[in-house]
Amino acid sequence: MSNITRAESMEKLCNMVDNAEYAKIVSHHFSDYVLEIMANNSRELADRLAHTKLSNEGVERLVKAYDSNIITMGDLLHITNYSLVSGGSEKYFNDYFSSIAAGLDTQTASRILVAAKFEDWSYNEIYSMVKSGTYQVGDNTFVALNPDVAREIDKLGIELFAYDKTNDFYLVKDIEQTIVDGDSITFSRSALAMKINEMRSNPDWEDFRNYIAEDMEDIEHLTVDGLVEAYQEYRVEELNIELSRKVDKNFEAFIQGVRDQGVDEAISRCYEITVKTNIQSYIESEPADINEEQYNALLSSENPLDEIYSVWLKREYLKTYDDIPKAMEYAADSILESKKRAQAKDNETLSDKPQLPKKKGGAR
Repeated sequence: MSNITRAESMEKLCNMVDNAEYAKIVSHHFSDYVLEIMANNSRELADRLAHTKLSNEGVERLVKAYDSNIITMGDLLHITNYSLVSGGSEKYFNDYFSSIAAGLDTQTASRILVAAKFEDWSYNEIYSMVKSGTYQVGDNTFVALNPDVAREIDKLGIELFAYDKTNDFYLVKDIEQTIVDGDSITFSRSALAMKINEMRSNPDWEDFRNYIAEDMEDIEHLTVDGLVEAYQEYRVEELNIELSRKVDKNFEAFIQGVRDQGVDEAISRCYEITVKTNIQSYIESEPADINEEQYNALLSSENPLDEIYSVWLKREYLKTYDDIPKAMEYAADSILESKKRAQAKDNETLSDKPQLPKKKGGAR
């Protein structure tokens, strides 16, 4: 700065702006420091600060940030341009500067600051939404969906709305055309959008998305909990299909082995054949009430059919077809427990292993 006097700053501003703007500048009672920055920059800045609804303290903080190279003139102009109606974004200044200090680029930070003034979300909420890659902020005041996320939501069959370049609000009917036009696609259920964005990186996302788009009733009112629950159900169904295929192979090998040993062997193993037939039939017909970890435990076994049958024999109260899910649960838990014991033993062996003494240094 050139350290000109207040009077000199006011004279320069008087020659820079019209009488009405000059009168507004005078009425603000800005500090000498702010006036000097205004006088040494463009009329655009002077005009925006003349009409700003920000407090003098807020203006001073922004101007100092610009003068200290924390933000750019473009950032300062963007923020002050949207301060002409109200200074609503000022309450987020601490969050704004903290995010910049944490590494957020100033253009994005300034756009978030302005958007927070018009949206129902706070600065930090929008920051998290943008940081996740789910939303983006442009040079307008809209917090818009990332186009890729918007496509996924559209494919789910959930309605989307957008603002065009003239700020007209409309129902999106052609998602690709809306994206090509560069319109801002809005979606107020940010938690759901962020969850969809997170889940779309799953290898089975596309199959799952098509699954719920076709089968889920009232998908328009889908919630985060509903999405997670639907995915868990989908994963269990898929794992059950995988388990069914493996059990089918186990059963075929079992039956073939019995046949190879003749009729007497088949008669002596009649009970085993009946129970294993029921187990195979149950798994083929419907998922059991066990979780994903338990399914994966059964799938980790070379012969899950034998694992389930072994549990069945050890528990006399397992007698009917409806008891098969319990046998599956017990078998899975037994496999998990065995793995835990083996891991604990390995850890114990490693901790008991003697450490070789370090070689001493020295001339050789």
